[in-house]
Amino acid sequence: MCDSAETTAAQPPLTKAQIRQYRRPYSLKLRFVDRLNRLVCRLWYRLRRVGYCTIPPTGAVIVAANHTCAADPLMICAGCDYRRISYVIAKEFASIPVGGWFVRLIGCIPVRREGRDAAATKAVIRRLRDGHVMGIFIQGRIPAPDETVKPKDGVAVLALRTGATVIPVHLSGNKYRESIAAGLLAQHRTKVRFGPPVDLTEFAGKSSRSDVAAATATIFKAIQELGE
Repeated sequence: MCDSAETTAAQPPLTKAQIRQYRRPYSLKLRFVDRLNRLVCRLWYRLRRVGYCTIPPTGAVIVAANHTCAADPLMICAGCDYRRISYVIAKEFASIPVGGWFVRLIGCIPVRREGRDAAATKAVIRRLRDGHVMGIFIQGRIPAPDETVKPKDGVAVLALRTGATVIPVHLSGNKYRESIAAGLLAQHRTKVRFGPPVDLTEFAGKSSRSDVAAATATIFKAIQELGE
């Protein structure tokens, strides 16, 4: 696990024995790639996790994070060593030779950038209802420095439809690069912080645009507060 400098008001951290227990069902290939990823993140990206991982060890979870560079998914995965995190990714990423193999291994769901992708949305809902963890970058893309990108409603819609727990995550210290390759190859000095579950009980059973927008604002605020 990454070094812990602070704690977060949520579930207590898991013991090493519990972590081994929850990792046991995963394939040897997945466990090997996970260890390799954590090593790369620690040595190359200089990743430091602030506090402990607050992702529940069981049940459906949406990890909602800000987006800073192409390596963000690797760093979030490295910050949680007891659950596999799959991501909603742009469809073109799934066809990259090495990257495509990796995203298939961790069970990512490709989605079209243009317009709505009903098939992908249904796949994400099925995955959540089966009790998996899905990672979604709430802004949808990587903002340039000093650029303001409004959060999208996808996380809130999925959470309200499935009842999945929403865990906010904040990433900082990464260098902005326009290209995917440059973002992956750059040396960063990353901090990742997992927050307590976002309380969406006031929006339960609601689906109006105003309620979804308010839920989105609540989730985005929780992510931003982790960076303060």
